[in-house]
Amino acid sequence: MTWLTASFLVPVAVSVGVPAAFLYFVRRLDLYASGGFALVVGCFVAGLLAFPLSFAANTGALRLMTLGWGLSTAVALLAVKTSVAPLVEEVAKSLGLVYAVRRPDFTYFVDGAIFGFAAGTAFAIIENLFYLGNARDPLGMAVNRAFSTSLMHGTASALVGVALGRLRFGHGRQRFAALLVGWASAMALHMAFNRLVNSGPLTPAHLAGAIAIGIGGVVLTAACIFWGLREERAWLRETLGLGVGVSAGEANVVHRMADIDTLLAPIEQHFGAERRKQVQRFLQLQAQLGLKTKGAALAADPKLRAALEAQVADLQAQTDALRRAVGLYCMSYVRSILPDEGEPLWDRLNTALAQAGTAEPSMNLWQSLADRTGSGATDAGSGPTLPDPRPEA
Repeated sequence: MTWLTASFLVPVAVSVGVPAAFLYFVRRLDLYASGGFALVVGCFVAGLLAFPLSFAANTGALRLMTLGWGLSTAVALLAVKTSVAPLVEEVAKSLGLVYAVRRPDFTYFVDGAIFGFAAGTAFAIIENLFYLGNARDPLGMAVNRAFSTSLMHGTASALVGVALGRLRFGHGRQRFAALLVGWASAMALHMAFNRLVNSGPLTPAHLAGAIAIGIGGVVLTAACIFWGLREERAWLRETLGLGVGVSAGEANVVHRMADIDTLLAPIEQHFGAERRKQVQRFLQLQAQLGLKTKGAALAADPKLRAALEAQVADLQAQTDALRRAVGLYCMSYVRSILPDEGEPLWDRLNTALAQAGTAEPSMNLWQSLADRTGSGATDAGSGPTLPDPRPEA
């Protein structure tokens, strides 16, 4: 089947676009934008490279079982799919994460979840395209895999990323135990998924189960990120305003980053999109300043601590420059158009935050900020990355 026909371009678009859309959604959950975008790209590229590495390892295992051990092709292929491939692929996908976790831009396990999901998504995209070549129903395969296998790959790698994030600031033997648990969880999820979709003909029940695992995995990844954001907010309460050039009022604004689009909409309306971006960037930099300050305090490695302290100094300089660039008039205007404490908007915001488990005390959001500006499967399943003698894998 040629890749140039219009009927085949749609399955390709689904195979690439749907997993990429879920990755965008997961990335957007990071309210503080603490993880460097370059590391997201780097982990994505590492996930792409993990595919040929896994292909070679899985193919070698298949040949060993058939030629060396005398197993039939069908038996060996099933063994590789359900036992070997989950182990090989989770290790291969995590190689980029092992590098990323040592970088100063890696802040906490929220970053690990996002970086891991990026690596798993990249791997899944290449695997999807690999299997489209021999598919009898390319569009059906693309849709099934996009909402099941692709999301499973992202979730499994995200679990490893979370474990690596905990490892970075952990102490003693427990942090290594957490890493082993993360890897074991990823492999167990992958193995269970592969056994489900390769246990026989792909019935509607099997397909529903595969999609449930995929969607459930995204929910699990989001839950890990929200858990991490909650701990990061505790870090911000501890660090912001303690000798890092951020007032208590500014710190409280940062705590409401979940409402940033609503709060900054009037800025864009009256001052333009560029000024609104400056204000949002200012708040994100302050959040990163607090997180990096806490990270430097927790870092056991002297080199890593020194790198984080350098980032703290750079972030302080950037926030001072942005504070001056935003200007007193803009901040004063923002303070004047927001309702006072206790008005219905605040009540609605507090209710929504409480339902999400992130309620913060009411306050005049911009008062301090303005004051300071004066100073500045077969078809659905996860096939292993190896040649399959059947017409469709």
